[in-house]
Amino acid sequence: MPALDDYIDDLFDTYFYHITTPQKWEEIRKEGLRSEKDGTIQVITTNDPAIIDTVARTHIGMTEYVVIRFCPCDLGLYPVKLEPPCDSSPESHMTTVRTSVIGPLLLELVTERKPG
Repeated sequence: MPALDDYIDDLFDTYFYHITTPQKWEEIRKEGLRSEKDGTIQVITTNDPAIIDTVARTHIGMTEYVVIRFCPCDLGLYPVKLEPPCDSSPESHMTTVRTSVIGPLLLELVTERKPG
């Protein structure tokens, strides 16, 4: 059984990822990431470029996008250590976080994808 310290270290190394447009990112950098009308924010639980690209293109319809990340622990959310899903489909990595806003200081730009 892993030590509690190892579990805590792993927990704080867990990130959620959010896909948005470059234009929206400029707004998010200033005001934070705001929830949808239902009070949730769509996130992905992996930083695998192929999965992120599939979700962006297929589910969101974006060819140009920005990926940002945040640690759920910074929001007081302590997920169970995320194990890779049994199902390797992009949908198995998609989930939501229930919060009204994630402050800009908690967000980090991971990558920008431009068409071409």
